[in-house]
Amino acid sequence: MRDTFPVEHGLSASVADGLVYRSEGAISLTDVQYLALESGVAHGQSMLVVSPTSTGKTQIGLWAIAEGLLAGNKTVYLVTHRALAKQKFEDFKTLLLDRYLEGDGASIVIATGDYVEDATGQYSATPLSAPLVIATYEKYLALLSASGVPKSMQNTIVVCDEIQLMGDENRGQNVEVLLTLMRNAGWKQFVGLSAVLKSKDAQDLANWLRVQLIFEQKREKHLRYECWIGDQIYSVSSAKPDVMESDKRLPAGVKAETISALTYLLKQDNPPLPIIVFCMKKQDTYDLAEAFVASYHKGKQGQLSLEFDTLPETSANTMLAKILDLRVASHNADLTDEERGVVERYLSENKLDVVFATSTLAAGVNFPLGAAVFANWERWDGQQRQYVAIDSAEFHNMSGRVGRMGFEHAEGRVIYFGTGPQRALATSYLSIEQLPEIKARIVPARFGQLSLQLISSGLCNNRAELEELVCTTFSALKEEDNNLTAFKTWPSKVGLALAGLIDAGFVVETSGGDLSPTPVGRAVGFSGLLPETGVFLINFLSRKSLYLAELIGHLESTDLKSRLEMLIFSACLSSPEFRPRNGVKPTRFLPYQLKDPIYDAQHLADDLMESIWQVDPAPTNAAWLCQKWTSGVEIRAIEREVKSLSAGAVKEMNRNLSWVLQGLAGIAMSAADKRVPPLLRPPQLRAEDTLLRAISKLTRYIRRLAYRVQEGLPDDILWMTGVSAAGSALKLYRHEMLLLKHHGVTTPQLLMLGSPEANSARILAFVKSKPNAQAKANWVRDACRDWKVDQRKRMSVRHLKRASRCESKVLIENYYEAKGDAFEVAFEQVLVQLGVAFEKLDDKTKTGAPDYLVKFFDSPSVVVELKSKEGDKLVDYNKAVEVLAASEIHSFRDCFCVTLCHPGVDPSVPQQIASCGRLSVVESGDLGEALLRLCEGSLTQQQVWQWLCTPGQAVAEDLPFRLYN
Repeated sequence: MRDTFPVEHGLSASVADGLVYRSEGAISLTDVQYLALESGVAHGQSMLVVSPTSTGKTQIGLWAIAEGLLAGNKTVYLVTHRALAKQKFEDFKTLLLDRYLEGDGASIVIATGDYVEDATGQYSATPLSAPLVIATYEKYLALLSASGVPKSMQNTIVVCDEIQLMGDENRGQNVEVLLTLMRNAGWKQFVGLSAVLKSKDAQDLANWLRVQLIFEQKREKHLRYECWIGDQIYSVSSAKPDVMESDKRLPAGVKAETISALTYLLKQDNPPLPIIVFCMKKQDTYDLAEAFVASYHKGKQGQLSLEFDTLPETSANTMLAKILDLRVASHNADLTDEERGVVERYLSENKLDVVFATSTLAAGVNFPLGAAVFANWERWDGQQRQYVAIDSAEFHNMSGRVGRMGFEHAEGRVIYFGTGPQRALATSYLSIEQLPEIKARIVPARFGQLSLQLISSGLCNNRAELEELVCTTFSALKEEDNNLTAFKTWPSKVGLALAGLIDAGFVVETSGGDLSPTPVGRAVGFSGLLPETGVFLINFLSRKSLYLAELIGHLESTDLKSRLEMLIFSACLSSPEFRPRNGVKPTRFLPYQLKDPIYDAQHLADDLMESIWQVDPAPTNAAWLCQKWTSGVEIRAIEREVKSLSAGAVKEMNRNLSWVLQGLAGIAMSAADKRVPPLLRPPQLRAEDTLLRAISKLTRYIRRLAYRVQEGLPDDILWMTGVSAAGSALKLYRHEMLLLKHHGVTTPQLLMLGSPEANSARILAFVKSKPNAQAKANWVRDACRDWKVDQRKRMSVRHLKRASRCESKVLIENYYEAKGDAFEVAFEQVLVQLGVAFEKLDDKTKTGAPDYLVKFFDSPSVVVELKSKEGDKLVDYNKAVEVLAASEIHSFRDCFCVTLCHPGVDPSVPQQIASCGRLSVVESGDLGEALLRLCEGSLTQQQVWQWLCTPGQAVAEDLPFRLYN
């Protein structure tokens, strides 16, 4: 440890005072932190920092971010997992929000596959504009792709945590693609962090990134690795990594197995608590926990924990509630987010002695672990169909979570076992400086996806640029070093991949050699889906849209609505994203428990994308369970449908399905645009307008379906998620929304009623809520009353703040505050200011005439009707559809119609108008976002037209991002 700063360390007084650890008032820097400061991290020097866990690497990244914020730069912190993003988001809110972001909650944004929101809990419409973004690698890639990667990121500081993820078999390509895009765009400062890169890989990666390497292998708190074989202990300490000790024996009565090792550690005078037991299978985290409790506590029954009382029952929390009081827990990806949160809080508060966990608990999240026991170190490999040892990098990354700074023992302790033929392999982990080489993950089989991403993002405009960029990735350099013959085939394979994209209608090449994505190709590229998935989904739209659009006209029928959802779900779950096709590996996986016939889908066979569904029943099984989830079936009931299926696996499956549905909705919106010339469409979509109209009807329905899958709610109560966002510290949970529905509360009017009957229904729904049912019942009633008004106010404040680049802020104030005729005047003034042509149709002399004919550039005219309400009243169905009759009567029957609802529309309207092919509704706040982006120059009039003229409800989340190319 160092107790002084290096000369010219560069830290500002604010950062040095507030973000540097001090011990008893004295500066306390680890060696790697000192080196990073000495090498200029606070002066803006880019670097790759490689050092063991618990050496303070995160703080180095934090210094770069804080200095960047002080200098007015944008900053981004990239992480590997949603849980880690959430932890860093909460940490950074505490450390940075008031001191460096003036307390502005909109200035810090978290972006994961689940949601994009700021520190006030609101959806962030422009996340890349926020001064600080904490994101998972894949989500940030999606955000950059969707907006078109800027030609320069010279005002952005990028911190990449756990950068070795680029060598991961399943996720590595996306990480490397992101790094390639940012490297080519050029950052202001780059700080990469890793604990498990070998020296050569670290130097190669630093050279490729064009950054300085800081390589420091010394740990501030050492670890002792112990391999127990028979009665013998082979061990090595990170303090002397070259010295292996083999002269120790296990104490009498102690065996080389998990529960015996745990018992031995816990019975020491000063046990190294808490102890993590790493398991390679999720089921082992439960089985071993129960076996340990039975053995160590000898049948003792702890007090049943009340921590899960407010959560829906699952098999996992039923078990956890029985063992938490005994200071024991399980942690794995099958737990729900809320369940994992309870376990993690118990760890942080030193309420656990033993936690049985998979590697999810080692994914960069910091907990005060004293020792680790590996119950096993081999994992099932589906391709090899055998158990395979985890590589040494993963082993040491998991182990390194033990013995962090502040841990009272001299060394952290890591114990694992080796027997029989495993012995030689087991002892290889004791060579703690021998890490595996990072593997190249950009491979020719994925050149199609990579090429589409690069062309769609505007970074490659011709074949030469595409070949050069692909052949200068980090993977390319590794391939060139390791297999020059294979590397020489890369240019031709890039050409083959490009030919496939052109044949699919995703890319066009001019006679002059310029490459450009088609609108549908751009949508596929931005979605993050495989091109093969894009082709599959376009085939689905071309073959099934007419029938599916017909079903949308019968949503009042439970059976037909269920059929519609099943057909859409099973198509997405049958896509190459989930199932291997033509040698293409899937990117997502369905639970293995669904591989056998469970659900009889024969009644759907004629309309399924795969009519012979029996050959692979997993997609239809999964669709059946997902349909139950969206219809509001409780998670415990879904678990019981399939043996050993967990709530966490169900939620992960729905999360993945929602992602594909969002991609499908984006593809459908581009596919339905009649303005696109036939030659710029995929061959399957060069058809008559009837097909395009049908696809247009599906677009918003699919988008809404994606949100329903994400939330697990029926359509009639989906609106309740918005009420939850309007609250402060309280939240409306899924099971509470379902209970409200069960007790007859399905509309805002019913939820906000003050009658005794309404209050009774609310109390029944919140019977398990804390601090009590009445308090939450009152909160939700008041939150619903203020829901849309507060939403409009928040939009107004944000838009006024952003309007500094627009000429007249008063127009925004008038737009949000005005009602009735004054709202019409404000609307007209905004259109004039933005240069959007319009004709006022209702001049008070034509009875029943619609309000406006709006003429967006290079697009058909749109009939717009304005409807404004006072207070908490919302525009209902009858008012929303009046514009259709008015347009018919006044000779605009061929025009698309829009009802602008101020402040909002009744939540039942979107489903009621779903089957109408020429009406959309839009709330004033959502249209305000679109108009502001027009003012900022980040959206075109043509894009606004497409957004408005897609049937259903136009929401800000659907707005396209800025295109830089």
